[in-house]
Amino acid sequence: MKNSPRYAKFLALAAVLLCALAFAAPAHAQITLTPTITDLGGGLTRYEYSVSNTSLFDFSAISISVIAAPETVQSLIAASGFSAFFDPGLGQVDFVEDTQNFAAGSTISGFAFNSPFAPQVSSFTALRLDGDGNPVTTTGSVLAPAIPEPATFVLFGAGLAGLAAMKLRRRKVAK
Repeated sequence: MKNSPRYAKFLALAAVLLCALAFAAPAHAQITLTPTITDLGGGLTRYEYSVSNTSLFDFSAISISVIAAPETVQSLIAASGFSAFFDPGLGQVDFVEDTQNFAAGSTISGFAFNSPFAPQVSSFTALRLDGDGNPVTTTGSVLAPAIPEPATFVLFGAGLAGLAAMKLRRRKVAK
């Protein structure tokens, strides 16, 4: 039991250091995009997003990476106080402040579009300006009409190669 006071001091010091780190660390921006995806039939999918900002900062814009093609985004809608843009060359859907921003602690819904492409995991970027006017970005992932990661194509290709090999083997056995 001689070590108990030493152990208690160590735990107290560790707790103080962890608290100090938690308060001294820069506040990480927490932006979450929550999609609601609806099959509209006829080959169209509806993507609706709500944006939650649980950070300490106001953000000005959200960009979602999508397939770079003119038909990717149709019927683009922005929430009240925001503008929406689609760049088919870059494959970016942007929701930008107009009269309102993605305020700290807020959740804003009403961002939507239709697409003939199925949902895949994609990325988004949130933009804000720091006190000196320098851009600061935060990234995350979200479901959107996106091109699958290269690993998905590799797995798909390996599956097709396996099916072709099985078919060739069956033909050899049949002869």
